[in-house]
Amino acid sequence: MLIVTTDTVPGYEIRYVRGAVSGAGVAHGGLSQARREAIERLKADAERYGCNAVLGMRFANCPLGDGSFEVYAYGTAVLVEQVKSDTPPQDRVAVPPPVPTPSGGMPMVGRNLTVQVPGR
Repeated sequence: MLIVTTDTVPGYEIRYVRGAVSGAGVAHGGLSQARREAIERLKADAERYGCNAVLGMRFANCPLGDGSFEVYAYGTAVLVEQVKSDTPPQDRVAVPPPVPTPSGGMPMVGRNLTVQVPGR
């Protein structure tokens, strides 16, 4: 089972999107134990739907009054298939390297990064 925080997995193609899956965990004394429990339940939820990956996994957590933590893990369950190595991944875009300026400094596109905020 692949569980990633990204929306794609390099080298894999999404064949089917099942939808939202989740898992919750509560642990006394440690956030990491609650996270592990939430991920295991998230994984079980995705497997129940016949999926082999969860994309865009996120955590939401909150401390409870007695010193324990509740953690909620959620993401999108999908069925992915590994792309053959001779086929280039479709989610990659070739970006040309920056062209140096005659002065040897930063390219012009990288120099002017001023952003104007309306109303200020």
